Amino acid sequence: MTERISDDLGIGSIRGGSVCEEANNEPCEKWRKSNVNFIILAGGLGTRTRIDCPKIFLPIAGKPIIRYIIDLCSVFSKRIIAVVPPQLNGHHLFDGSLQVVQETPKGTGDAVKAAIPFIDSEYVIIMHADTPLIEPRHIEPLLCTHDDAAFITCKVPKDMLDMPYGRVFCNGQEFVKIIEYKDANDNERSNQYVNTGIYKMNVNILKNNINDTVPNKLSGEYYLTDFLTNLSTNGKKISVMKSDEYWPFHGINTLTDLSLAETIVQDKLRNKFMKNGVQILDPKSVYFSFDSKVANNVMIEQNVVIKNGVTIHSGAIIKSFCYLENCAIMERAMVGPFARIRDEAVVMDEAAVGNFVEIKQSTVGRETKIKHLSYVGNTYVGYKSNIGAGTITCNYDGVRKHRSVIGDNVMIGANCSIISPIKIGDNTLIAAGSVITKDIPENTFAISRVNQQNYQNKASDIINKKKEQEKLD
Repeated sequence: MTERISDDLGIGSIRGGSVCEEANNEPCEKWRKSNVNFIILAGGLGTRTRIDCPKIFLPIAGKPIIRYIIDLCSVFSKRIIAVVPPQLNGHHLFDGSLQVVQETPKGTGDAVKAAIPFIDSEYVIIMHADTPLIEPRHIEPLLCTHDDAAFITCKVPKDMLDMPYGRVFCNGQEFVKIIEYKDANDNERSNQYVNTGIYKMNVNILKNNINDTVPNKLSGEYYLTDFLTNLSTNGKKISVMKSDEYWPFHGINTLTDLSLAETIVQDKLRNKFMKNGVQILDPKSVYFSFDSKVANNVMIEQNVVIKNGVTIHSGAIIKSFCYLENCAIMERAMVGPFARIRDEAVVMDEAAVGNFVEIKQSTVGRETKIKHLSYVGNTYVGYKSNIGAGTITCNYDGVRKHRSVIGDNVMIGANCSIISPIKIGDNTLIAAGSVITKDIPENTFAISRVNQQNYQNKASDIINKKKEQEKLD
């Protein structure tokens, strides 16, 4: 018996028989890549979430659950077979896999049977589509077994014994049976070792014996767990790999499960960034995406949401209550508080984007300042310009978006409207309250206001008239 220890969050150890002494040694690496296919069981629609979206399409840290599984399998194999229901067939989220339709949901055994004609390897790994927390290191020990079949069992915490997973029973190291949760009695459900739904099988044995599985008497479904029991009864060697950790194998059945998985992934991302030199003032209030890229020497204050496609470069400061998505924050830039940066926006080196500012599909030039209450959309802003409070670029005419260019060293006063498309030259000064509708040459002062008329001693007359009208109303 050998033991595989992981230093990652999640699995503590996996123990089982017939495992390579070094799961990462060269012979095992060559063996696993040339001799294993993967089957992903994705036939369920996840009705227990009670929402319209199939559960395996729900995101964790911005990445759909099914993509976690496909990406994991692709580490080890070029052939990934996804067994899907008819309504999900052809969906782009299954890209990278060969889709096989299970017309009628008749259980895991029937799903695997549908995939068998497409297997071209000596061994196959079978996984469920709703276990996104598994990492390559959790699969490696299973890949390196050479028995007729193998599977992973994990130990569920005592306060989670109501989790609807099949219970695994062994006699010492020998596998005996797996009882599905719905078929188990209270005593059997008290067993902490549960089936993770991760199997490895010799393909010839699978092909020659799968038809011997009979439907369950209560559900009428064909269980892959019954297939394993039949193999054991017929003297086949089945390796049971035990883990004392549960969370890496946590399946997503309800929105509560989804929330727990999100918490685990977010904690991993936060810890990764802090280990790499990112200062996060209140880690629990900061949310990252699976593809977030954050350099060292970045400081992130409280209550920040970083969605997909964000890169933050060294020295940047992200202040409280900011929302970033599909954008780049360059070196020593300052963003926030209460800023929203999105849709291919770039905030260049040492630029400052302040409170209640939104930047969309725009570049904010080096050392440029947009400090208060502004919207900049579809605009290039040059070097060391200053855009005053309340200024907006009016980039949408109701039909199309229009792009504007604001040059270097431009000073735009407060409460201006820039009617796109427009070009404002370098070293330009625009008076506060202006509505700019024409291009402005460089080194120009521009002002566009309605003429102000003052009527002395008229204010009281207007107020009195309003009061009289209120009495009549």
